[in-house]
Amino acid sequence: MKIIHRPEIDYLSIEFREGSESRSYLQDGVIVREDRHGNVLGIDVVNSSKVFSSKETLTLREACQLLGISEATMRRRIKKGEIKGSKPNGKDYRFKRSDILKLVS
Repeated sequence: MKIIHRPEIDYLSIEFREGSESRSYLQDGVIVREDRHGNVLGIDVVNSSKVFSSKETLTLREACQLLGISEATMRRRIKKGEIKGSKPNGKDYRFKRSDILKLVS
């Protein structure tokens, strides 16, 4: 995996594997690049400072968006102990931004 961050243009690229890009699509500021078989080669985040803002605590939805996973997958990973979260109000999950960013990289 290769991570390229270009703060001067507010851009982040994460390369998962090498290959020839056949298709890409943009959703919520994230470009997903795929090969001709539909395998994800990498992602590009435009306006990356917005995605990686300095807010210290994340909601479940925000953490899922940052990781690129569904809420159901996130809940399974929490149950397995793969991701640490807390429920300060006894109801809604909250996550430390630093913990989630470690999982991203």
